[in-house]
Amino acid sequence: MKNILEDAVRIENQIIIDRRTIHQNPEVGFYLPNTADYVREKLAEMGIPSKLCGGTVDNKTRKSFIFAGYPDMQFSTGVVATIGSGKPCILLRAAKDKLPMDESDNLVEFASKKQNAAHMCGHDAHTAMLLGAAKILKDKEAQLKGTVKLMFQTGEECGCGARLMVENNIMKNPEVDAAFAIHIDPQTEVGKIVYTSGIMSAAMDTFMLKIKGKGGHSSMPQICIDPLLIANQLYTALNLLGAREVDPRETVALTVGKVCGGTASNIIPDVAEIAVGIRTFNRVVREHMLERVPQIIEHTVKMWRGEYELIDFHTPSTYADEKLCEEMIPYIEQIIGVGNVEAVDCSTGTEDFGYITENVPGMLVYLGTGGVGKEPLHSPDMVVDESTLKFGAAVYANCAMEWLEKNN
Repeated sequence: MKNILEDAVRIENQIIIDRRTIHQNPEVGFYLPNTADYVREKLAEMGIPSKLCGGTVDNKTRKSFIFAGYPDMQFSTGVVATIGSGKPCILLRAAKDKLPMDESDNLVEFASKKQNAAHMCGHDAHTAMLLGAAKILKDKEAQLKGTVKLMFQTGEECGCGARLMVENNIMKNPEVDAAFAIHIDPQTEVGKIVYTSGIMSAAMDTFMLKIKGKGGHSSMPQICIDPLLIANQLYTALNLLGAREVDPRETVALTVGKVCGGTASNIIPDVAEIAVGIRTFNRVVREHMLERVPQIIEHTVKMWRGEYELIDFHTPSTYADEKLCEEMIPYIEQIIGVGNVEAVDCSTGTEDFGYITENVPGMLVYLGTGGVGKEPLHSPDMVVDESTLKFGAAVYANCAMEWLEKNN
């Protein structure tokens, strides 16, 4: 263990300070300038040089998120840093963006200072734990048998922040050989870790549609084109797709989560909007849905003489490499104890760490920060037991050091 847990205990107060500071100052999406500055300042205090990673956001992605109601995000302010040198290289990842929601009043004394902005998915904790791990690893840099690359990621909640950092060459210079990430889970007991080997999260494919009709008086529908009728037809057709074109033994979770338009019962509006999210695990099933959903949209809208604007974006499944999982479990147990690591079924949620595991063997684990019956992630009442943060920092550091030593 190389006294790593003891090192984490010594810096526990700083880990909690970092978490609370980030919690109070949340930023959404890809452009997180203040969070990036804070991370880089803390790394500089440790003697760790860093740089921004993510670059200019492509026009399609910008347009997609403007359509979804986000501000125009022209740049991604991910942060990357390295400790040690030479081969091999292991990447440690933490997300740092917040959710566009409010936390409940009087939930914590260090509440968010912003409206419609809150760290209710634990990314403040992830960032603080990785900063803690950075301190531990920097102090033991002479013992490292290779390079640790730190990835402070933007836009995880957007489903493609990792992609932007991959496209900005985070996997290179030095080339990454393996990757490890921690996500908190308030519904798992404090100090325990759960993981899934193999496919561990669903792919997520989103289609956002603006249907353009021709508005008018409800007493003269014949001279109008009703976008609400088209949205209703689409709602039914898309929900039938999984039931009639996918093997019943496979999983498809298709949700039409948004249908809106109109202002009064006697007015046919010009425009209606509909948004569809699809989660799948099987690649063949996913490819079929990706082919059929646009076809159904095209034919249904045109059948009723409408026009439309379609925005789509996609996040792959995260795949946890079986061999890497077997290798990492003993390193995790060195920190939290034998018997405190448990294999669980794959998550129906989506994690854009999949963009990393498409490139190298990776493992993502969930660190318990609560227990059964506690409020889940994305709840306005979700809280984190901060006593577990030191374990996360130590697990990050220990897995990196042990993996480098074994694979040197």
